[in-house]
Amino acid sequence: MYFKEADRFKSSLEYMKTYNVFRKGDISFEGNKSKNYAYGRFVENTIGDGIVSHVFDVFRPIVKYDLMYWKYFINYEPVMGRKLMRSTTKATMMSNLVAKDFLKQDVLVPNYSEQKEIGSYLSKVDNLLTLHQ
Repeated sequence: MYFKEADRFKSSLEYMKTYNVFRKGDISFEGNKSKNYAYGRFVENTIGDGIVSHVFDVFRPIVKYDLMYWKYFINYEPVMGRKLMRSTTKATMMSNLVAKDFLKQDVLVPNYSEQKEIGSYLSKVDNLLTLHQ
């Protein structure tokens, strides 16, 4: 995810009403397939409130969770790929998520305090790898 300066892009008010509000902590599905993501992937909002195109489904958590943990978990293809395989439909250029099918599926996750520890650890490893590159 990245930030685009507002004055460079203009849209009509009616078209902007079709956009989804994307708050910090929300997760969105992006259906472009790649060599790493066979059915598309999730993108977590770690930078702040904004909007995303109506093309992307936005999910807002209903329980307390650690965003750093979920940043890594939702992009772990061995788990999420199987969930997405059962809840996406193929389109010409991207996968479409069938939200009601996706939300019916269960995943096992650690409790909040463990999520915080795992998320912090993975973030530190990520930063260390970045420094060494």
